[in-house]
Formats: sequence, C-alpha cells, structure tokens
Amino acid sequence: MKNQNDNTDIKEALINLLNSSSTGGNQFVTFNIGNEEYGINIKSVQEITSYRELTHLPNFPTYVKGILNLRGNIIPVVDPRIKFCMSEIEHNKASVIIIVNTGEKNAGLIVDNIKDVLTIDANNIEEAPEMSTGLDTCFIEGIGKVGEKFVIILNVGMIFGKDDQLVNAIKANSSSSIPNSSETPPKANAA
Repeated sequence: MKNQNDNTDIKEALINLLNSSSTGGNQFVTFNIGNEEYGINIKSVQEITSYRELTHLPNFPTYVKGILNLRGNIIPVVDPRIKFCMSEIEHNKASVIIIVNTGEKNAGLIVDNIKDVLTIDANNIEEAPEMSTGLDTCFIEGIGKVGEKFVIILNVGMIFGKDDQLVNAIKANSSSSIPNSSETPPKANAA
C-alpha cells in the first residue's frame, strides 16, 4: 500500500519542477530506477505524466515498451531498466513517464518515481568512470555529488540515439500525430 509521504514527496518534486527556472545552472530532475538515483538535465524535460497502459509495437527492441497518445502526439516510450540490463518490474501508481526532448522528437522514459529537482554545481559533476568490464557507460553523462550521495546523470541523446530502429521510429513520428476523430481519413485508390 502506498504511503501518504510518497504522494507528498511526488507532489513536492513536481511543484519544485514547475517553480524552478529552466535557464539556471545545472538543474536536474531526479528520479529512481531501482535503488539508484538518476538525473536528467531539466532543459531536456518536456513533461512528467503518470504511468498508463501503452500501445505495444511489434518487432521493436524489448526496452521499447510502446507508444503513448499524449494530446494527439505519438510518443515512443522506453523502459531504461531493460536498456540498462536491470530486471524488469511491473510498474505501479508511483511510476511515471518523463517526456524528454531527444533532439529529434519527444520520447518517454518510464521511471519508478520522481525524487526532486536538484541544482548541482559543475565542480560537483565528474565524468563517468571508465570500466574495464566492457560495461557501456555511454548513457551516463556524469556523476553528480550531492552531500554524501551520488546522482547518475543520464545522457538523453545517447539513450535514444544508440538504436537505429528506435531513432528511425522517432524520426518517422516526428511529424505524426493521431488524427482527430472528426477528420476524414484519406481514401484508398481503387485498383
């Protein structure tokens, strides 16, 4: 059962997001995936919406969970847990979809919950460590130090730009929107 404090924390984080300046320093929307705290530059975040059922797409990578109809716009949605080789979970009411601008179009990331909006000074952000294990750290823009904790800062462009199939879907849908039901569909040519 969901704790009242969880609802309060989400509301406070969303209020901070709405009240924060998108032109100021290094501000990051922070969220949890599993036990880790991640951040995305606030300038990339377009919107945060509650998790809902998605329309699944055939023949897409397993981390592409489907598409979302957001006010008539088609938004591809990725589950970073799968992209980062973490175990998949069943999302719940605390889960949210962060709509981000990928440079090509808007796309969504499913996260476990929203934490806060943090300002992290540039001198408190270090490059992702090189891993000799062959682990792909290209999704990590840096590691932010906030007090005694770390925030893994994600590179949104790399999350959505590493897979040609996903990039092509985003580009193909960049001008697509779901037609209004009052619009007349085009007629097929009779052969």
